[in-house]
This record gives sequence, C-alpha cells and structure tokens, in this order.
Amino acid sequence: MAVPAAGGVFYGERLSRAFLGMEDGGVLVGEPGGIDPAAVADDARFVRARRKDAWFSLPAPHMLGFRDAGIGGDEEEFSETIADLYSRLAREMRDAGVQGGHVLVAEEADAIELEVLAGGRKILFFPRNPGSFDLELLLEYQSALVLPAADLDRAPDLMERFRVKKLILLDAKGKDLAAATTFADPDMLEAGGYCEDSCPDYWKNLVDRAFIPR
Repeated sequence: MAVPAAGGVFYGERLSRAFLGMEDGGVLVGEPGGIDPAAVADDARFVRARRKDAWFSLPAPHMLGFRDAGIGGDEEEFSETIADLYSRLAREMRDAGVQGGHVLVAEEADAIELEVLAGGRKILFFPRNPGSFDLELLLEYQSALVLPAADLDRAPDLMERFRVKKLILLDAKGKDLAAATTFADPDMLEAGGYCEDSCPDYWKNLVDRAFIPR
C-alpha cells in the first residue's frame, strides 16, 4: 500500500459497538446478537471518498477485550463466533468501499482468528511487537512476513521454512532493502511502518527512504 492505512488500534471502541448482544465492558450476555455494520460501513465510504485504494487498520478480535457470559464457558467456540462476526464486518466494510483490504494489528497469534481470517489477499495480520510474536504460527496461515528492519537476519530462516510471498520491512532504509535482495526477489519487498500518534513526518521520511540504492 502506498499510503498509511486508515483507522488503527484506537478504532476498537467504535468497532466493538458493531457487535450486538454485548454489555458495556465487552461481556456477551445470552446468544450472540449478530452485527450492525452501519457505522463502520459509513466510515468505509468516508475513507473511500478520499482514497479509492485505501486500506483500513483494525485491532484484531482478541484486542477488543470481549468476554463470554453466554456460551457455557467454551472459549474456543466463543473465539470462533467473534472471528466469524468480525469477518462479516470486514466484508461489509469492503463492500462499502475499503477496496484495499484490512490490516489487523495483533498482540498475539491466535490460531482460531488466523484460521478464520488470514490467508486471503484482503486481510493482513500485523504483529504489534514482532519480537515477542509467534511468527511461526502466523506464517502457517499468512504468506506475508512482517519484520523490523533491525531483525532482518531472522528472515532467511523463516522464508526457508514457510511459503513467504511478501517481506515487509518496518522502518527500512535503502541499505536494509538492498541487504534483503541477497535472499529475496526485489518484487516481494515492501517498506512498512507503524505509528499510533500523529506523525506525518514519520510517513514522509519512511517513503523517502523506501528505495533500493543502485
């Protein structure tokens, strides 16, 4: 993607309100009530009016803090239910105009979420802290590897063991991208970033550095 994704972790509160049957605090009471996509679909149309190929960043389902009080304490069933509803919401947003897809910021690799949501071209799981994230589990479901440029030395082993089609280097400089070309095709390389605050200079500087010197 050529521009930062809209949304972010802060969008979680608004996203949570689209899940019906939740009390304040994210507690599910009774049976899941489905979704009300109206507000998030409006946001998708707002973003599309400004950038047709925009992506939208959302907190992954486990970061919404939902808890079960109505499926008999079966945590796996609850997680699968939330992931299914989440998938429907993401599809509603894409139908409303998020043509790029979704970046899901994740604190951890959750096998149920990955099985339900990962694998396609329209959803990218983004490890919030790649250093402590279970990248091996993520790569069982996702073909994009996200790494800080400072951890580039981890890439060759992971790419040998998993089918990696895209290598996204965070905060990469030209020398980092050049180093990556020694074991990866330049066409599979992307420079990426992560910033939760207001940081327009961060993105400009990132783009200025995102080239392979010759």
